[in-house]
Amino acid sequence: MPLRSDGVELRRRRELLGLTATEFAKRAGFTLTHVSQVELGNSNAGPRYLLAAAKILDCEIEEITAGAMPIRPRVGSATAAGAS
Repeated sequence: MPLRSDGVELRRRRELLGLTATEFAKRAGFTLTHVSQVELGNSNAGPRYLLAAAKILDCEIEEITAGAMPIRPRVGSATAAGAS
């Protein structure tokens, strides 16, 4: 099950290290826009981002996630249509 990133915690830890969002984005290999969207909670980080962030922030992935994301049925699937 995919993990939901904790944007507030990611930003807090980044700032504690004295890294700007631009510096963090460059070190992590992502765009500044993506970093900002993750920290604001508008976008989920994804596994590659979480691995890079945990390494940069010197923490475990579990410390920068907010639990598992709920699985939503795909539109048009039998489950979404209510069929069993």
